Amino acid sequence: MEIALLAAYAALVLRTGLASRKRDAEAFYINNRASGAWSVGFSIIVSCVGASAVVGMVGMAFAVGTPAFWWLGAGAAGLMILSFFLAGEVRKSGAYTLPHMVETFLGPSVRPVIAVVIVVAWVAILAAQFSALVKILEPLTGFLPLVCLGIGFLLICGHTVGGQSAVMRVDRIQVAIILAALAVLLAWLTWRNPSWTTGVVFQAVNASFPPRKLLYFLVVVGANYVVCPMLFGRMLSARDERAAKFGGMIGAGGILLCAGLIVAVGLACKGLVPASTPEDEVLATLLAGEMPRWMHLVMSFALISAIVSSADSCLVTAATVLSHDLLGKKDTASGRRCVILLGAVGAFVSLWGKGILGFLLMAYDIFACGVVLPVFVGLLSYRRRRLGPAWACAAVGAGGLLGLLSAVTGNTAFSYAGIAVSLVVALSGAMLGEKAGYGEGRHPA
Repeated sequence: MEIALLAAYAALVLRTGLASRKRDAEAFYINNRASGAWSVGFSIIVSCVGASAVVGMVGMAFAVGTPAFWWLGAGAAGLMILSFFLAGEVRKSGAYTLPHMVETFLGPSVRPVIAVVIVVAWVAILAAQFSALVKILEPLTGFLPLVCLGIGFLLICGHTVGGQSAVMRVDRIQVAIILAALAVLLAWLTWRNPSWTTGVVFQAVNASFPPRKLLYFLVVVGANYVVCPMLFGRMLSARDERAAKFGGMIGAGGILLCAGLIVAVGLACKGLVPASTPEDEVLATLLAGEMPRWMHLVMSFALISAIVSSADSCLVTAATVLSHDLLGKKDTASGRRCVILLGAVGAFVSLWGKGILGFLLMAYDIFACGVVLPVFVGLLSYRRRRLGPAWACAAVGAGGLLGLLSAVTGNTAFSYAGIAVSLVVALSGAMLGEKAGYGEGRHPA
């Protein structure tokens, strides 16, 4: 029965992607700029609540308790900053991608540099999604991990070849599925293990999640929601500036709601899952060993849906940047070829075995240190002072290299150093740059 249901689900996903195969480039890259605030918000929620939330964050809550909330809580805070300060400027740019947009205020030479960082970082995030999906598919089907990886590749790429229009259309229904699934899971866990609520201690930090880790999440993880190509893609697809701003706020609220439910699920797993279970395997162990068959099926397909929805957002973001900003293409066929190529790369990278949390933090380190602050400074200052291309490239390059060093060594001091260097260089470039009016009235098209 499990394999038959999976085949039916895969057919539905493929049909959704193929339904957009005749649509034009505007639909593929930016959904014809027709998305309302609720559509933008729902798409943001399912884009952010994927592998990290469904698998990684449950395991973190199981291991460290309520401070796991900061995994998505820091992201929601960053998203609110984006919504209030940048969303209007993002939508006003009329761009197709984040690198396309920053060309207006950082110069054309910076565009390929930022594009390369985005593609590398988002392939790492995509690898995390593949890793999470395999952990759900393996106990569900009984297939070998490599076979499950192949199924995951078909699910994710088959959906995403339809581009931004197909991704956002499916996202409208995925929010209800994710929230309903989390609520049902929490209710079952509470019925099965009612004593979990008596042992909950609400903490912002603790011995397993010290203040320095909270600082890392707020600064590095949160920064990735302030300037994020995936979130910018949603706002560039909005019908106007108001829809972009309020869509971001709706997304932040939904992310906070999901964060609370996911932390509660992780805490409720205590006593039902062996204490020695690795964080990445807590949810899979629960699904395989404790649930009745009917609930196992419902939750498995809800989790698969959540992961696929997040993965297709990562993939369409990286593919549009590769096609539009690095290859100089703006046609649907090129975008689809990039979807297939990067999907294959992400699946291959997931074999590295770094783990879900490791892949995500590696991507966050590279992007937050190298891209976030130069773009933030440039976007806020370009109507008064131009952040010159040389300064911008230096800020992106120095910060990104230090972020990569942090990801490779595991030493968070390099992350903070990367952010500091990137900020200092960007601010210096803005203060010494050309005065007034650069980019006013210009659009990157």
